[in-house]
Amino acid sequence: MTAAITALEPTGSSQRIASLDVARGVAVLGILLLNIWSFAGPQAYFDYPLAIADRAGAPVATWALVHILFEGSQRTLLSLLFGVGAMLSLQRFERTAPASVARRTYYRRSFLLVGFGLVNAYLFLWPADILFAYGLASLCLYPLRRLASRWLLLLALVALAIPAGRHLAMTGQLQQMEAAHAAAIAAQPAEGSADEASAQAIAAWEKRLAKARPDIDNPALAEEIRIMQSGSLAEIAVRQAKVSLVLQTIVTANWWFLDALAMMIIGMALVREGLFSTSWTKARQTLMAMVGLGIGLPLAIWQTQVLLGSNFHPVQAEIVKISYDLRRFAMAMGWLGLVLLFCQAAWGQAIKRALAATGRMALTNYLAQSILCGLVFYGFGLGLYGRLTGLQLYAVVALVWALEIAWSSWWLARARIGPFEWVWRSLSYRRNLAWQERPGRLATAIEGSGQR
Repeated sequence: MTAAITALEPTGSSQRIASLDVARGVAVLGILLLNIWSFAGPQAYFDYPLAIADRAGAPVATWALVHILFEGSQRTLLSLLFGVGAMLSLQRFERTAPASVARRTYYRRSFLLVGFGLVNAYLFLWPADILFAYGLASLCLYPLRRLASRWLLLLALVALAIPAGRHLAMTGQLQQMEAAHAAAIAAQPAEGSADEASAQAIAAWEKRLAKARPDIDNPALAEEIRIMQSGSLAEIAVRQAKVSLVLQTIVTANWWFLDALAMMIIGMALVREGLFSTSWTKARQTLMAMVGLGIGLPLAIWQTQVLLGSNFHPVQAEIVKISYDLRRFAMAMGWLGLVLLFCQAAWGQAIKRALAATGRMALTNYLAQSILCGLVFYGFGLGLYGRLTGLQLYAVVALVWALEIAWSSWWLARARIGPFEWVWRSLSYRRNLAWQERPGRLATAIEGSGQR
């Protein structure tokens, strides 16, 4: 017996799928608005922009604008849309194939995504890759495919409550550290040294302050810039691999996994609620945009003001993080609402086609950003690492966007799917997919029901 399974795009070119592709295009381009800071220089430049306030490109004002409008929301939008795509794929698999075939195909796709993340991190030299965490998180989605939307949303809420609870607890710890530091300073004798306990309290808080307000002239940062600007390919690869190892283990386990999983689950719930179907009227899309931005924008402005106004004080920064997930989710829903409204508008057809093409090649374009930005900023390319800040970075963003939009439209005029999408699906379905298929349909016969 042969089972037919379709890929992510359903048959035809309905408005629902056009909207989904446009949204993917917006998200994959939008994520570079934040990632460009990490491609272009030390993470300290983004984490503490006041340290580079005297650089060209108005870095602090640029940081504030980007932080308000885009920080976290584009990654969240991409995660939501991944959950939407996963749910649509699972529904289609189960309609057209035996359960065992659908299950194996889905899990192969997830493990392959982990593999793409490893390639991006260690071959394309991008430590902040999200595909690794996406692949791991997507492994958890299959058992949830039949849950009602209310249970999916409850699970997502639990996943989001965990980091919020951690930040709340950390806020209390930091307040205690600051109080202990103040008490130790007050009790310090006019002459002589403080006792051991007081010395530890002083050192602990000063270490925390140094982490929150890094010295960009310290030797370690200077060495990082030297390696990334002018080091050999081997030096750059080793340096990036060390960072990737930390991010893919400690940071993924503590933060990125739940960050991705919660939003993917919400994406699944949105499919249950008919987000990309005709049941979501223009009025509902308008309401989604207004509520999302109405909650997200004031929160984002407040958070940005707190960080800048407190000189990134550790306690204030931790307080901001408590509401971070609410802000990024609200902003993402607001942006998604605007995208869906744009898709229904009579104007901008050429823009929609360009964004849809970019979204259909989201995996290829995401990976291409690592390659292109590496060629611009790393020593084996132009070596601009640490040299550009603020508005200067967005000239590079505009160039990458232009290349990816043009490339996507050119490629899809000649092939059915992007190159990395072709690799992903061919390996998922365990057959060599044709580059070109009948427009609107990519149906593939895969595994017999008795095969492994």
